[in-house]
Amino acid sequence: MATVSTALRQVKAQLHEVHSDQDIFDICRRVGHRWRKRVLDPAVTVQLFLLQLLAKVAMQGLRHVANVSVTAQAICKAKQRLPLQVLMELVARSAPQGPVKPSWKDLAVYLADGMSFMTPDTPELAKRYGKAKNQRGTSFGYPTPKLLALMDFGGVIHKVIALPWARQEFTCLSRLFGAVARGALLLGDRGLVSFAHLALLLRAGLHGCFRLPRWQVTRGRGKASRRKIRSLGKQDMLVSWKAYRRPAWVSKKRWKALANEVLTLRQISFRVCRKGFRTQWAWIITTLLDPEKYPAQELIELYSQRWQIEVYFRDIKRTLGIAMISAKTVMGVRKEILAFVLLYNLVRRVMQQAAIAQGVSPDRISFIDALRWLLWSSPGDPIPRLQMNAHRVRPAPPRRLKNARRRFLQLNDFRAALTKPPYTVRL
Repeated sequence: MATVSTALRQVKAQLHEVHSDQDIFDICRRVGHRWRKRVLDPAVTVQLFLLQLLAKVAMQGLRHVANVSVTAQAICKAKQRLPLQVLMELVARSAPQGPVKPSWKDLAVYLADGMSFMTPDTPELAKRYGKAKNQRGTSFGYPTPKLLALMDFGGVIHKVIALPWARQEFTCLSRLFGAVARGALLLGDRGLVSFAHLALLLRAGLHGCFRLPRWQVTRGRGKASRRKIRSLGKQDMLVSWKAYRRPAWVSKKRWKALANEVLTLRQISFRVCRKGFRTQWAWIITTLLDPEKYPAQELIELYSQRWQIEVYFRDIKRTLGIAMISAKTVMGVRKEILAFVLLYNLVRRVMQQAAIAQGVSPDRISFIDALRWLLWSSPGDPIPRLQMNAHRVRPAPPRRLKNARRRFLQLNDFRAALTKPPYTVRL
């Protein structure tokens, strides 16, 4: 029977499927890091880092879980010595190398979005990341960094960017384009779309599909910088976008190269229907212009799957526990974020292997069940049949909590009574 002390060997075995100890040493040499021959070398430090997050134990108890005779102070100093570039390289290697397997009409689909989490309330972190405005006063609450993530359709994280609370995610979206394979499709919400983003996306050889905010919708023949070209079908038309004014996040040199471009895009309108509620209109904008190869209804159904990234965020935020970082310095927070992402990708690898064996898609496999197997199994054990999530039509739960802690409205009724029924989308 597996014990908790075997968890370190299991983490090491899973980590070796991505990169061996020698690979970690080679990365350290490449970034100029020097270390002495000791128990807590860089490879063991990474393994203990992941095991602490996996087992959710304090630094004092980690030596019992790992069965390693070292003190908490020694582990803490080893983490401080570990270069940030090593974790960054390990995260990059934990994602699939090369082009991602096509997941929709011969296109590899990526998802981009942001989430927030909290850190201890120290002056250094409060100055670096700031606090959310919905927290009471300036001396209360916690620093709240934001994380902009790029995932493939299977949920594997390819790149993350940590931002202060006051900085918007769309200002850094173009930094993710270099991690996306050419010819792929990027899905994003209405907070990540603009003329500059779409122009840079096309220059990078990528396709995009974003939801449009109301003020960017082309109505009738259009006006100003957004005009209708011709109709392609029901609620489907080609539109032209021209540069309007330079955003603050775009440099003058880059904007000068973009300002004269005219983008030909495709705008699709659809209705969101929910039983017992008024019908609402929504719009998506895409660079996929062929209505026969990419029908409007199929594009809408594909975009509706963008919500899956919120489920992936829930896995890393609630199940793994990144909702509250324990590090108290800026460098410690950055390292812990990367360690969480590396552990998350290792769990996703287990889910993908189980999905192939069980003949289902990876999103059907239970994330927490794969996490438990990774913690309690022994190295060499075959992956058993993991729990599968049933296909569900997503309802709309209330944005309320029983233990709100002033961050959300208080839930004073049964959640089921306040949950809205599922919706359908139609042209």
